[in-house]
Amino acid sequence: MSLRQVLPSTAQPNPDDGASDDWQRLTDASDAASYCRAWLTLQCGQLNGVRSALLLLESDSKTFVPAAVWPGEQTDVTYLGPIAELCLRERSGQIERQSAAQGHVFVGYPIDLDGQIAGAVVLDLTPRPDGELQMALQALHWGCGRLEGILFQRKLDQHKVSGQRATLALELVTGLGEQSRLDDAAIWLANELASRLNCERVAIGLSKDARVKLQAMSGSAWFERKTDFVIALENAMEEAIDQGCSVGWPAAATASGVIAVAHQDLVKAGAAYTVLLQVRGIAIGAICCQVSAPRDAAFVAALEAVAALVAPQLALRRELSSWLTGAWIARLGDLLQALKDPRRPSFRIGAGVLAAALLLAIFAQGEYRVAARSVVEGEVQRAIVAPFEGFVASARIRAGQSVKAGEVLAKLDDRDLLLERQKWLSESEQAERKYRDALAKHERANARILSAQLAQASAQLALAEDKLLRASLTAPFDGVVVSGDLSQMLGSPVEKGKLLFEVAPLDAYRVVLKVAEEDIRYIRPDQTGEIVLAGLSERSLPFTVKNIGVASAEDGQNLFRVEAQLSNAASPLRPGMEGVGKIGVGERRYLWIWTHSFFDWLSLKLWHWMP
Repeated sequence: MSLRQVLPSTAQPNPDDGASDDWQRLTDASDAASYCRAWLTLQCGQLNGVRSALLLLESDSKTFVPAAVWPGEQTDVTYLGPIAELCLRERSGQIERQSAAQGHVFVGYPIDLDGQIAGAVVLDLTPRPDGELQMALQALHWGCGRLEGILFQRKLDQHKVSGQRATLALELVTGLGEQSRLDDAAIWLANELASRLNCERVAIGLSKDARVKLQAMSGSAWFERKTDFVIALENAMEEAIDQGCSVGWPAAATASGVIAVAHQDLVKAGAAYTVLLQVRGIAIGAICCQVSAPRDAAFVAALEAVAALVAPQLALRRELSSWLTGAWIARLGDLLQALKDPRRPSFRIGAGVLAAALLLAIFAQGEYRVAARSVVEGEVQRAIVAPFEGFVASARIRAGQSVKAGEVLAKLDDRDLLLERQKWLSESEQAERKYRDALAKHERANARILSAQLAQASAQLALAEDKLLRASLTAPFDGVVVSGDLSQMLGSPVEKGKLLFEVAPLDAYRVVLKVAEEDIRYIRPDQTGEIVLAGLSERSLPFTVKNIGVASAEDGQNLFRVEAQLSNAASPLRPGMEGVGKIGVGERRYLWIWTHSFFDWLSLKLWHWMP
């Protein structure tokens, strides 16, 4: 808002007072300096005998500086300083007379702006009566009212701009809080700043080890870090961080004396401004904005307000995203603070219990047991095989059924065997009859031949009868059929020696444990252990290791077959039952028991990776 817009409508020149030109200059003033000079000239023109005048106003740095000097800018008014200081200190109008030889009278009046002193005006007058001095003081009082109005309007404008900056910063912080990851938060902030502040490009960089790394750039989800443009952006941010202040090119909107070489190299046309991201006075990064035309100080102030509020949010997300200094470091710090807090004894009790458990794990010892998948087998497993080539005639028993000794399990087709038996029976009778005739006739040579034929026929007959006996497959002892089911193979041919059934006793079992390769070094014969079966989970069965077999690959693991003898076989046991067995191998420290598997794996990997 210009000064002309805030002038009241009654501010029209009075042609009768001889100061129409002064009023016109006051009305046409385009900036604060011109308005202050015109105002002071008008005040001096309304009073007679004014030698010189000084107008002091409060600057942005909270100091009072000359805003206008009358009759000219080169006039020495330093002698008016004491009366001006007196007005500012006493906060009231002042009249001071010099000696008659000097012939000076000083009149000063403070400029009050909503209860705060915003400046003072001091006039050097020729000597005159007290009544006229009071009238001069009153004229300054009424004249300062117009200046106070202008200053108050400027203050309102500044508060409005500050409110807009605060609103912008709070909205951005609120939106930034919805982004959980550092990359997402930086990209969102860059895009929002570019949109709200009408920037061509906004870049956000975070510093580490005195170097700035570009984190996000508006309008780009990905960028090549080694390009000249990205390097130029990072150099501009480092230039601002090294100087510890905001930097811009052109430098009119930033502090004087600031070096902006990198910013000048960054922009060929237009302008660039960089503000710092600071947390507790330490710069963690910077925001660089590129615009098409130079901006004023209000633009830089808005950027600084946003940076001041979003810097802690970005710093927090960077800490949480770091692998070494992430959230667990912060949680550890919180835990230490809680341990020191006398109002939270539960943390101390928990820490004491944890420390005691850790010491127990380090120094206390317990039994180390090697666990392995286990299966129950019969101590003796008898195989029932096909005695000869033939066909399955009947099958009475299947796997899982209990049998008695001599009970028929299956029967092979014996019709061919019966015919063969009958054949050799007839051959045997004929050979015997011929042999007897030869003996009766005393034909010794023929008798010897017939005797051999008779022996052959008898042997074939015995073989046929033996096959007939073995055509019925019987159980060798009382037990359970472990494998074999011929009920679906009736009439099918079987080869000689083919496994048809396996029978195991019901009162003699052994345990087969499948021990992993990394644990087999701890296993020795005569070690004891326990097994818990899935079908008998309510109790454990003791056993003793008898033999350590060879390894075989199962399910991608190299497992050793370890055989153990059950100390007392329970009646519900059946071959093929599975469970988990544990072999006691001696006393070890608890910490070693819980961690040795990991360190064994780690040492093997290190050996594999080492050259």
